[in-house]
Amino acid sequence: MCDHMRKWEHEHEWLREMERLAEMQHEAESILMSANTNFNDDKMELSDKEVECAIQREEVQEVHHSPILSDQKSPMKMHVKHVHEVSTEETDSEIDANGGIGAEYWTTKDNIAERGKPGGLSTAKLPDTITDSVLFVRQLGERYIWIDALCIIRDDSQDKFAQIHDMDLVYGLSYLTVIAAGGTTARDPLPGCRPQTRTQQHIEVVQGLHLYAAPPRLKEALALSAWNTRCWTYQECVLSRRRIYFFEHQVYFECQFDVLCEDVIAESKCDSTNFLKYSRAEYFPQSLDPFTSYMMAVKQCARRNLTVESDIVDALTGVTNALAKAFGLGDPDRAFRYGMMLTDLHHALLWQHNPHTPRTRRSLPDGCSLPWPSWAWATWCGAVDYMSEHRYLVTYPEDAWLVDYFAKPSVVEMFVDPWYIVDHSGVILQLYVRRGSRRVVLIRETEGEATYSPPGGIIDSTEITPDIHRALDPGTLIFRTTSSHFAIARRRGEESHPSIHHGLFDILSASSPPTWVGTAVLPLDVALPTSLEFIVLSRTGILGAYDEERIEYYQECLLHVMAVSQNGNLMERVGLGVIHEVAWIASGAEERIVFLR
Repeated sequence: MCDHMRKWEHEHEWLREMERLAEMQHEAESILMSANTNFNDDKMELSDKEVECAIQREEVQEVHHSPILSDQKSPMKMHVKHVHEVSTEETDSEIDANGGIGAEYWTTKDNIAERGKPGGLSTAKLPDTITDSVLFVRQLGERYIWIDALCIIRDDSQDKFAQIHDMDLVYGLSYLTVIAAGGTTARDPLPGCRPQTRTQQHIEVVQGLHLYAAPPRLKEALALSAWNTRCWTYQECVLSRRRIYFFEHQVYFECQFDVLCEDVIAESKCDSTNFLKYSRAEYFPQSLDPFTSYMMAVKQCARRNLTVESDIVDALTGVTNALAKAFGLGDPDRAFRYGMMLTDLHHALLWQHNPHTPRTRRSLPDGCSLPWPSWAWATWCGAVDYMSEHRYLVTYPEDAWLVDYFAKPSVVEMFVDPWYIVDHSGVILQLYVRRGSRRVVLIRETEGEATYSPPGGIIDSTEITPDIHRALDPGTLIFRTTSSHFAIARRRGEESHPSIHHGLFDILSASSPPTWVGTAVLPLDVALPTSLEFIVLSRTGILGAYDEERIEYYQECLLHVMAVSQNGNLMERVGLGVIHEVAWIASGAEERIVFLR
């Protein structure tokens, strides 16, 4: 009961903070009103299967439901369309055998000039989702609509890049986002927008009473939808101020503070106590801590589906841009690289592969010839997790309850400073990484034991280039730390199953007999050597990850380490683990400059 009360208090504290931020946005109202009248009426944008619409209102009366405090003006190059210039007559769109559905109505370099003219879309063969969305916007009395399937020039890489990097503004500054959550393709109508487009309710008469099964609540309906499995749709949900979801049985409305639907009358002019809002979808930011909000977004996006695997970072760019602006992290292109939050790199590096995900690299984006770095989660296909250090305790399935999947990895002392990265032009830049560690006071029963002291200082220019006889690849991390070798052995009792691709390994000392000094999560799909090199990153603390009978426990006695492989003087990430501080010092760890690729 106490846990439930704390959770309830935390949620209400978060809502109060959001309301406080909302009151500060009255000044932003005039910005939004002027920005939305600056849209060009002569171009449009595009996507493919997930067709959703951001309605741009000419006069924005309310801004207090915006999920983030934004003083950003609408992107000047954004293309919208006047809804009265789009024909909503029924059309028969054919499936292009080569391009699939979407190819026949995409905007391209060949048709952008024609479509930019007044009435230029009237002759286009638009699918039902789009024509119904235009009809719906007209019924609302709004004038402009942004449709991703029309407004991005599909074969123009520069236009696509610009639009993708403005998605936080498209959704964050729009009056309303219309989501066709009940459909599976762009050819499906918006249920209920026109007659005969909605599934009829099944009604039974029992003893004179008319009964029917109520539609699911919003969260349940989304969980069953194909829309909610797509990576690109995550940013639509979390960044939009207001959302209308069209499902086959009913329509749901959601804003930052409430959820309404057709089968329940729950409107209120005062502070809502509507039970429906507890079934709401994703929201943003999910925490007042920037890394926690980032972590939750990564965990959601990485487990969703992508037609093109290399789109993963682009699909998250709207969210990372919004994070950078909301929390003052600086230029989003410098705060985030390869999907990684560089301003909180000490935490960001502590991601784990989902155990059921093979260790497979993603395909590279078009025009990219060099592989993405191994230390970035976006380099690898499939779901990833950020979780507490209790992950190192789960040997048996019945122990899974020990892991707090909503807690971020704990870092109480940061050992690396400064960090450097090789940018896209080959220039080595020093990173801005927030310092959040505190002074660690270690309380031990045994006096006189040494405490790990990380090497520090600016890396000299003579040390910053490895002897590899070629230029460093973009994305290479450079930092000073210590490294050591330890034997490894698969944890006894670890579940073995073809669907398990990452498992627990004991880290063993070099003494005879060897002592269990730590735990690592390592891939099972590759043949690992009997010993691995580890580099130390930061300090944490947990019980049960080493032999407590032979090594003394004291608070925060464990160190976060990364298992690495080495090719020449370049390192690559293999896995992640924790090692007892005493064992790390006893191993004779050596200082070195790491070039992590």
